[in-house]
Amino acid sequence: MDVLLAILTLFGLYGLTTLGMAVIFAATRVVNLAQGDLIMVGAYTAAVLTGPAFGWRVTLALVASAPLLLLIERLLLRRPLADGLATMLVTWGVGMALRQAAELWFTSTSRSVDAPVGGTVTVLGTPYPAYRLVCGLIAVAVIGLVLLAAYRTDWGLTLRAVADNPAMAALLGTDPRRLRTIAFILGGLLAVLAGALYSPLLAVNPTMGFGLLVPVFFGLLLSRPGALGTAAGAALAIAALSVLLRTWLTDVLAEVFFYLIVVAVAALRSRPWIRRYMSWLTRVRVPARAS
Repeated sequence: MDVLLAILTLFGLYGLTTLGMAVIFAATRVVNLAQGDLIMVGAYTAAVLTGPAFGWRVTLALVASAPLLLLIERLLLRRPLADGLATMLVTWGVGMALRQAAELWFTSTSRSVDAPVGGTVTVLGTPYPAYRLVCGLIAVAVIGLVLLAAYRTDWGLTLRAVADNPAMAALLGTDPRRLRTIAFILGGLLAVLAGALYSPLLAVNPTMGFGLLVPVFFGLLLSRPGALGTAAGAALAIAALSVLLRTWLTDVLAEVFFYLIVVAVAALRSRPWIRRYMSWLTRVRVPARAS
């Protein structure tokens, strides 16, 4: 049970960030390499604003980050660049700027944030830190709400239409530029929320987002564009793999095997015959048995 609860907690962190990156990629085809640094922005906001209650600090992190995300999208990403590599370099530069600004203002010394909920709770006979459980449950609830909006609202339908065929969606009356702005802000805010919410569980420093970016990027790589459900599923698989390896192996060996396994899966998934097979599986319908 302890392992399952640890997977739940880590999935909340990876799921929020991966889903945010998937929302941005679905609408803009931009791989936002600043996503990890937006986690850092949320975490530092929770660490610096010690006066308000923790819930208000999380809210203020979201409110303060929205104009920043709007500015980044309007100034740097509104006009299409030469290719995907150019946009990745732009977002990488944004992330570097955020890291350098944080180091200039707060130094490189790690900070800690007090958890708003202390103690432990017992789940099916297993004691577990209370805030870790609360944090994971809140994150999973937010992930569920985003997926519900993506698959059960007009906004989600429009997002998936733009992801599949932006030209056709524009001909049918959708404003792709407005949708891209909303998607970039929403995707970035999910990362900020992850950073603020998980700040009591992380060492808050300017480079904290870089280490979190790698599993999140692989989560995006293993999902399909516009299919936000697969992004959440990939984040869950990566969280489970990370927790299980750290349960069975030392931290160093677990990290080595984690990257080897994820890179191998990503390489296999890029093979054309694997893509054709996965596409065939999604179309297959098993006929009902005759009674």
